Amino acid sequence: MINKLLKKVIYTIITLGLFVGFSMPVFELNDLDKDHLKGKVKSVTEIKYALSEEGGNAGKDKILFHKYTSFDNYGYETETILYIDGEIFLKSEYLFGADGKQREMNETNPDGTPNLNVTYKYDDKRFRTEAIYNWADDRKIGEISEHTDYYYEIIQNDIFTRVLYTNEYRGYCTEENYLKADSSLSFKIAAKYDFRGNKLESGYYHGNGRLSWMTKYKYDRYDNLIESRVYKSNRIAVLSKYKYQFDGMGNWVVRKEDREVSVNILTEGLERANTLTERTITYY
Repeated sequence: MINKLLKKVIYTIITLGLFVGFSMPVFELNDLDKDHLKGKVKSVTEIKYALSEEGGNAGKDKILFHKYTSFDNYGYETETILYIDGEIFLKSEYLFGADGKQREMNETNPDGTPNLNVTYKYDDKRFRTEAIYNWADDRKIGEISEHTDYYYEIIQNDIFTRVLYTNEYRGYCTEENYLKADSSLSFKIAAKYDFRGNKLESGYYHGNGRLSWMTKYKYDRYDNLIESRVYKSNRIAVLSKYKYQFDGMGNWVVRKEDREVSVNILTEGLERANTLTERTITYY
């Protein structure tokens, strides 16, 4: 009698386990997860300033970066707007497939003319594996600064038209290969993550496979970035330390970056000033 009862209990547990397993959706990283944003975020406006040090008081000297991003109820980006000098520079909108994944991105100039169209492909795990870029003839290059290696690779060489992504088991991207129209490599970005999804390091490689720079990151126990080190030719180029202010949801809304830039030929053109980033976050 006891054995029969025990068998029934075990059978019930297994059946319930299978039911829950089939009925509960598998956890999937969305854009909010990847950006470590907490809560039902609707939009983020981010402005990054270079700070001037005059008379011991730090003031906002100039805007280095200004971007607005909106998210849907599922945590995926729906729209981004890049600003320069307070004016719209580029606007991007995403189109979604029946599966809820981003299938296409259309980027336009302020007058509505097209700048870039990107289509995305996914594998059976719903991880993004490929992006096809179709640029306008008089294209603008979005978030890439004139002082970065990216800018040199893109402007001086044939622009990339395809990106191949490699993902680890959770969906974090560990490698991005930017390919030209002839399928040769323009440049590559590789990254590593810890068990909590924090990026531990990222490296930028030229098309010839040579490492240009490597950045390593440290976090506090709440997953906030507290230190980063940029290395060029195995020498430290920039050491940054970060301090924060947070909102009631635990998302940072002010981040101060204290930068120590090693002055040498390898760091020519890099921003040397400390920076202050302010975020305005809205919620559903």
